[in-house]
Amino acid sequence: MEDNNLEFPFDFQLKKSSVSIIGIGGGAGRIVNKMQACELTDTELSVFGMNRKEMEELSLPHKYLIGADGLGSGKDRSLAESECQKILPSLEKFITDKILSCFIVCLGGGTGEGCIKTFLQKAVDMQIRVKLLVVTLPHPSEGLEKRENALRLLDEIEKLVDGIFVVDYNVLPCSTISDLYNEADRKVMSIVSSFINMIVNPSLICFDFNDVRSFLRYYSDTKFIDFFTLSGNIDSLKLELKDLLNYLPKKYRSVDDISNIIIAINYNIETDDDIVRNFLDVVHSEIMTKLTKDSQLKWTMVNDSNMEKNIFRIDIFTKCN
Repeated sequence: MEDNNLEFPFDFQLKKSSVSIIGIGGGAGRIVNKMQACELTDTELSVFGMNRKEMEELSLPHKYLIGADGLGSGKDRSLAESECQKILPSLEKFITDKILSCFIVCLGGGTGEGCIKTFLQKAVDMQIRVKLLVVTLPHPSEGLEKRENALRLLDEIEKLVDGIFVVDYNVLPCSTISDLYNEADRKVMSIVSSFINMIVNPSLICFDFNDVRSFLRYYSDTKFIDFFTLSGNIDSLKLELKDLLNYLPKKYRSVDDISNIIIAINYNIETDDDIVRNFLDVVHSEIMTKLTKDSQLKWTMVNDSNMEKNIFRIDIFTKCN
């Protein structure tokens, strides 16, 4: 006789966030603190720093002081490197069970440069599935040696990560120091929020986390990722997408140099279906058909209920041959 009184002992516990963002040092801490406004789904934010006063000014709940005195690194990379060993248990606790950990560092500072290699190695040892690094490079006016040291460190740690985004102060079109920092902060926030939203928000088509892993790990020898985003109605975006090279770094001599590309289309699903179909035709004709058969193309569509109807945002991630 069948027992119809079946019991299913599921334990519905509160799910931990699957993504972590870690800012290391004062500049990165400022950026991550601002990222609270992005309200990223399924994501936890944290900051590790050596300057107690800077840390106290941040409103983040997860803040970790490196070192005992809280007086900063004094641009001493070796001091930060030795002190950060003691904070590794806190890092381990924060990134445990995460599928992606994104490390943000402003290279040129003592804390970030001293700790990043140790932190990334910890993430490798813990077998975090995706380790993403977002760095800013110091402006040449801060000293050529400082910039060269940053580039040298970036080369050393490349092997520890799955993907790298670089925001270079030297190429930002700003006339004042404050504008330069604000624009760099904005670009880092845009990169990180767009990349994470693509992972944590459900796709309206067949696209998932392993598509992102494939983009990061296969079909290209480089780990450096380029990014741009455009938004507007169909007419404005059709004009802007006429020449994809306008938005890519100069290392891309032609569209043929794109080895990997992800196109993430964000829009409000209450948009009229005919308008959506027309926009997909634009994306197909202005981007997809211009890629070579060897370019690895992935794309996704994500609902953003905060966007106006009939407006689209297209986030494009590329890697160069």
